[in-house]
Amino acid sequence: MLVKYLKLFKGAKFQKAGTQDNATNSGDEVLPLPPLEPPVTPENQTIDTHDTAPSGIVTSMMDIETNGKPNQVEEMLQRFLGHQPVSDDKCRIIGYELKLKNKASLPDTSAGATIQSMQDEMLIVSIIDLEFQRALGKKQIFIHLALATLYNPIINELPKQKVTVAIHLGTDSALVHLARCQELIQQGISIALEDFEYRVEHEPFIKICKYVRIDTSKYDALVLSEQIKLIMKAGSPLLIAKGVETDDAFDAYRKITFNYFQGYYFTQLQPDSPQRLNSNRLRVMEMLNMVMNQADISDLESKVKLDAALSYKLLSYINSPANGLQQTIRSIAHALVLLGYDQLYRWLTLLMFSAGQPDERSKALLKNALIRARFTESLGKINLAPSEQGGLFIVGIFSVLDALLNTPMEKAIALLNLSTPVVDALLHDKGIYAPYLKLAKACEDFDQDTIAEYAAACGLSADTVNIAHVKALIWAEELEN
Repeated sequence: MLVKYLKLFKGAKFQKAGTQDNATNSGDEVLPLPPLEPPVTPENQTIDTHDTAPSGIVTSMMDIETNGKPNQVEEMLQRFLGHQPVSDDKCRIIGYELKLKNKASLPDTSAGATIQSMQDEMLIVSIIDLEFQRALGKKQIFIHLALATLYNPIINELPKQKVTVAIHLGTDSALVHLARCQELIQQGISIALEDFEYRVEHEPFIKICKYVRIDTSKYDALVLSEQIKLIMKAGSPLLIAKGVETDDAFDAYRKITFNYFQGYYFTQLQPDSPQRLNSNRLRVMEMLNMVMNQADISDLESKVKLDAALSYKLLSYINSPANGLQQTIRSIAHALVLLGYDQLYRWLTLLMFSAGQPDERSKALLKNALIRARFTESLGKINLAPSEQGGLFIVGIFSVLDALLNTPMEKAIALLNLSTPVVDALLHDKGIYAPYLKLAKACEDFDQDTIAEYAAACGLSADTVNIAHVKALIWAEELEN
């Protein structure tokens, strides 16, 4: 199975952002989606075993008994990738946790340990072969590995300075692993203590680790404050609060000295804050409707000219070196003709997030929307008819429109002339686009049952979903960079 993953990931070629994606001057707008390449699928391989003794040929894998039920080894290895952002106190995303998590705990046997080791290898291989370090820039990748995996030679191939390995020390003595952690730190791999609960015998790890990640759901405020006091007395790690899903939680944990926050709190509505539907966004919405109705270029030109900032952004984009034009375009009408209705619509949807003065929360929302849009569209190209594929990108982008405008989704899309399938997916969780959007949302968590349910509804395998997921993450980061 590991060989299969190596082949899959090595065969996955990514669309470089340099062709169109980096065409930005002021840094406050994001460019449209370039054409997708065909999805990568594994090729059938034939292995010649003619010269191999029959006893040396493996034709099947043993079933492993877990909790009294037999499970196919390959089925147990078919895990779906989940990701969650880690942000600072300004809502700026500083990294992602990537995880291949089991539906339930693996058996506490040698067989369970073997499967966990193989899953850890899959995760490490994906990071090595997909060159996350190129796409993520200064962002960190957090991966949770079993203690035994620290001794696997493949861990030495991880991109240095880019990866943080999270380990769970548990209640047993873990000092035997201290020397190995120190070796990895010297190589440039940071160590995080996972779901940490202070114990005196773990103080040597606190002194050398860069991060301590705490599952905030396990503690009330008083106990959490005491845990942090003991941790900071033993060392000076950076503290990460896990499971931050609301603004109230974000504010509370920020006040008790957490440095970073993991979760999707920034995608939630803020009842105590005003709506963020300003005049700039209203103008963009009006243009979106005009483009949807394929208004005359002259009418679109007149609308763009009313907004000096919009005119500047449009000309800056169309004249950027990444577009490879041989002459400078100075006419708004000419720029609109070159873009075309479809590309202009996409560009305007992304401009919604940066209309006016973009804040860090809006930028985080845009990143989330871009990943969903790329992910859903690339998967939709596999099974949906070409005539049905057009709305997937829009569904992904507008799936966070309620949080962007801080208003319920029904009101958020009321001013937009959206197609019925798009509205059905955004408002009613039904229609041809709904399973793809649900799958994208499920991959933002680590619930294997939910991801598997919607992957099956879309007729997709774990391999296909995982590759599309990682490619979407990389593409969204390359757009920003």
